[in-house]
Amino acid sequence: MRYIRMYKGSEDGAPGVTLYEIDADGWVHRQLQVHADGVRFSPEDILLRRPVSVSYMAKHPDAEEITSEEFELHWAEFDHRRRFRERMPNPWRAWQGQMVDSKRVLRWVPSGASPGDGWLRVPGFVRLYVYGSNDEAWATQRELFLEREVQWHTPASDSVQQPYAAARSIVNGPGLAGALRIDEQSATASMS
Repeated sequence: MRYIRMYKGSEDGAPGVTLYEIDADGWVHRQLQVHADGVRFSPEDILLRRPVSVSYMAKHPDAEEITSEEFELHWAEFDHRRRFRERMPNPWRAWQGQMVDSKRVLRWVPSGASPGDGWLRVPGFVRLYVYGSNDEAWATQRELFLEREVQWHTPASDSVQQPYAAARSIVNGPGLAGALRIDEQSATASMS
């Protein structure tokens, strides 16, 4: 994976940053936009339907390639704000779900650990898995963008494949959100 940070504001000139996690074929797996207006995630708010040119993006004057560690730090700062979390009874617990239209089976694992063989991470998520093929994982991403209904219930087993590393981390400090607020305050002060 490659990771790009793009410094692009909104149409009104407010500061903003977009982060991308992109695979070797140019498909965006995770995308996060942070602007003064709020936060947007893929696939809830944004859906890219074709590969991107990572080399072109990296050469853009408003972009820079960053490490996976830096991307994960920024991601952890905002992940709890995802709109998708509102679609579950309690995002801090494990859940099994079924897409009502397609009958795909989903697993929400708060630690981010893989539920086991046959489960693939849904692109755009750290904690959401679908049982099936890579094509089904991408199809699930598209269905979630369209806000298809998911019926959630407690899983029969909440065991996960070992060994695993917890994916959840709490970020204290100004971070990316704080930097945007500071930039916004500086811009407002310089206008007056």
